[in-house]
Amino acid sequence: MAFSFSDDTNGTNSNTMSLATLRGTDDDLPGTREEIKAIADIIDGQYYYGAQAIEANFKKNAGAYNILHLALHGEVDHERPENSRLFFTKSKDTLEDNMLYSHELFALDIPAELTVLSACNTGSGKIAAGEGIMSLGTAFQYAGSKSLLLTRWEVSDQTTPQVMKYFYTNLKKDMTKSKALQQAKLNYLANADINRVHPFYWGGFYLVGDTGAIDFKNHHAALYWSIGLGIIILLILITFWYRKRYRKQKTQPT
Repeated sequence: MAFSFSDDTNGTNSNTMSLATLRGTDDDLPGTREEIKAIADIIDGQYYYGAQAIEANFKKNAGAYNILHLALHGEVDHERPENSRLFFTKSKDTLEDNMLYSHELFALDIPAELTVLSACNTGSGKIAAGEGIMSLGTAFQYAGSKSLLLTRWEVSDQTTPQVMKYFYTNLKKDMTKSKALQQAKLNYLANADINRVHPFYWGGFYLVGDTGAIDFKNHHAALYWSIGLGIIILLILITFWYRKRYRKQKTQPT
């Protein structure tokens, strides 16, 4: 599930769509939406943008997805890290304020295999004794995310889509998350404009948590095939049993 931030909630395309649908569009997408489209070329999922990229939709659906990609704005509170926050699209919701605070995440269940916080400084925070860095990433770990891709500093809208595209491409090749990120940075450097090879453009991303590979296989499809095959075998066995019984009855003397 992917979210991108937008100040414009009045656009005609402010809705949700599958990543597969986004893959086929020819729209000139600015900023974070360009980042999501780069990912849509590689994997499938659901995309929330514009007026639908709101805090309520995130809280309602975040627990149902294996990968979360949040291309949002972030703000770090170094003095009170529980107030660090991600910004969603503004809405008229009377229950939510379009800002997801760290302290809110402690009460959520987000058991994602990977959460990508593609916002500025999502790995920054206050160092607490016995806890380490108290950041937005830490809050997502408390919520249940097994691994996180975080940022050490502000990220570039121009180059982040390229880094993310390489990262997800490598994940899809069954690389471990750590190897996929390392290779994504090398892929970026091998193809980057000479004016954008400074570490600022690619070096801010890092992983925490489980660095193992992600299984992209469709286990639901495999389960359905197994059930279907089992039913077919059962029908064959029942047919043989009835035929055998019929022949036995036919050969018995009257």
